[in-house]
Amino acid sequence: MSQGLIQGSMREAPLPDIIQLVSQGGKTGCFHIAEELHKARIYLKDGRIVHAVSNDCEGLDAIYEVALWLDGHYHFEESDGGVEVTITKPNPSILMEMHRRMDEWRVISQKIPSLDLHPHTTLLPGETPSGVNPREARLLALATGYYTVAELAEVLEKPVLNIAKDLYGLVMGGHVVLKGVRSGKRPDIPGKPAPAAEKPLPPPVQPAPEAAPVHEPLPVPEPPPVTVPMGLAPEAAALPAEPEMPVRVELRPPAAAPRPMVPAQDPVRLAKLTNFTQRIVQTAKGALPPEHHEMVHRLQAKANQQLVAGEGPEAVKNLALAVSRGAVDAGCDGETVKNLNAHLKALFAK
Repeated sequence: MSQGLIQGSMREAPLPDIIQLVSQGGKTGCFHIAEELHKARIYLKDGRIVHAVSNDCEGLDAIYEVALWLDGHYHFEESDGGVEVTITKPNPSILMEMHRRMDEWRVISQKIPSLDLHPHTTLLPGETPSGVNPREARLLALATGYYTVAELAEVLEKPVLNIAKDLYGLVMGGHVVLKGVRSGKRPDIPGKPAPAAEKPLPPPVQPAPEAAPVHEPLPVPEPPPVTVPMGLAPEAAALPAEPEMPVRVELRPPAAAPRPMVPAQDPVRLAKLTNFTQRIVQTAKGALPPEHHEMVHRLQAKANQQLVAGEGPEAVKNLALAVSRGAVDAGCDGETVKNLNAHLKALFAK
């Protein structure tokens, strides 16, 4: 076994990209990931992700938990691969979902920098907030300062990213503040015990003498397929400079947790543009053969980095142009490219 074959930080080199690099080499071994007190392991066998475990869960849930550790560090060790198989989903789908969650969390973490913070309502007794949906209203009732963000997800049995999204809206609306220490009384949740203390990471899995049973993981929802062709030739340069999109969020660096400086920009516009890159990707995947989908995801990752860096609508327009050029360079036939151009241009015309 070789120690430290590959290592790095999530901010400098995102883990999904490194997993893809290692998997292309057909390697067998384990990624060890840590962020403060949180630890996890992701196992590969002949380049395929087959198992993962963290302090709180295993399988795909553990992998998607790691996607939120933006300040985590990792290293890869080669081994003989004697582990149980809890994951059968193909690598591209897993890594794409990790990237999506990382992109969402980068926005949310500007206001919720840690899942270990305690949401506390700012409302006075009997005060009724306006513009709050039923999910947010339930969270407000539980935001006494007792539960952390992660614990709220546990007692409500909801994905932690979904809870963080709703809390983001409450923080932006001034209805909730986040504190670093537990306070207040535990709210009553009928039939729900208090979250257990964080479990230690189990010891590394030892090789089994015989094949371990395969557990079918819960399916991860994926965007509905878009059955339109993709491609964008030089005429796509006429695409509008700034598309309209329906998502509304706000982005500011938190006072409690210093983060890397980013250019000042409109957070609502940033969220809209990020969503639009996903619409471009779905349109492109509906038009291009599967062997070109990885090219589309690479271009999307680059565009999202440019958006975070403050390049604005130009990054979205350049993504559409890059997809079209990539289709041409990959040898797609003229009809495919023509259809791709038409459908991508239609996105900008809406």
